[in-house]
Amino acid sequence: MESKKIAEFIKQKRKEKGLTQEQLANKLFVTEKAISRWETGRGTPDISLLIPLANELEVSTQELLNGEQIRKEDSINSIIEYIEINKKGKYNLPFKISILFYIISIITFLLYLKLEYNSYININYFIRLSVVVLSSIFIIIGNYIYTNNYVDKIKDKQKITKTTISMIAIYYCIMLFNMTIFSRTNTIDSFNLIPFKSIYEIIKNDNLYSILINIFGNLIVFMPIEYFLIKLFNVTKFKKNLLFSFIIVLTCEIIQYTFKIGVFDIDDIILCLSGMMIFYLLYNKFIIRIFKKS
Repeated sequence: MESKKIAEFIKQKRKEKGLTQEQLANKLFVTEKAISRWETGRGTPDISLLIPLANELEVSTQELLNGEQIRKEDSINSIIEYIEINKKGKYNLPFKISILFYIISIITFLLYLKLEYNSYININYFIRLSVVVLSSIFIIIGNYIYTNNYVDKIKDKQKITKTTISMIAIYYCIMLFNMTIFSRTNTIDSFNLIPFKSIYEIIKNDNLYSILINIFGNLIVFMPIEYFLIKLFNVTKFKKNLLFSFIIVLTCEIIQYTFKIGVFDIDDIILCLSGMMIFYLLYNKFIIRIFKKS
C-alpha cells in the first residue's frame, strides 16, 4: 500500500466529482489543509474518516485503501497496512518542532517567574510583559504547526486551539495577578471616588513614562481578559460581557484596597473597563471578520 497512490486516487476522484478541496472539506467537516495533505501524500486521512470520505467520492473503502478501482484483496490486511502508514507520519519533523515550541514556551514563562520573584533582579514592567508575550508566541507557533500538519477534523482543531488559548490565559492571568497583587509590597491605604480626578492629575503633573503606565497601561492591560471571556467562556452578548468585565475589574480594585497594596481608584475602573469594551467592539467589528476570511 502506497500513500502516494492513495493521494492520487483521492485527488482524481474529487476532480471527477467536480468538487474543490474546500467543498470536499466542508462535506467532511475537516480543514481545507487536511484535503491538501491527503492529495499531496504529506498525510493520510484518519481511519475514522475513511467511510465518510469513500461515501463522498462514491468509492468503496477497499478502493480507497488500495488507491485504485476495486480488486480482490484481503480488506483486513489493507486496513492493517493503512494504519501502519498512518502511524509513520505521526511523529515526523513537524511534530517534533511543534513539541519543541511548546517546551520553549513553558521554559520562557518559567524565566518570567524567575524575574518576577527574584528580589535581586530589577527588571521593568515592559521587559516582564515582553517575556510573557514571547511565551505566548512560542505556544501559538507550536499550535499552528501541529494543527496544520496533524489535525484533520475542524472540531479537533477547535479543541486544540482552545487548549492553547487556555494556556495563554493562564500565563496572562498569573502575570496580571503578579503585577496588580502578588508582587506589591508597599502599604497603600487610599481611594478615589471622583471620576477623572486621577487621570487629570497624572496628565498635568507626571512624566511621559508615568502617563504610559497609568493611563494607557490601564486601558490596555485587561484587553486580553476580554478576549479570553469571548473565546473560552463564549460571553458574546454585550450586556452580559459588560457585567462580567465590570465584576473582574472591580474585584481587582477591591482586593488591592482590602490588602492595602493599591489605591481603590474609580479612574482605574473606568480605564480598564473602557479598554475591555474597546476590544469587544473591535473584535466583533473587525477581528472576527479577518479570522473568518483566513
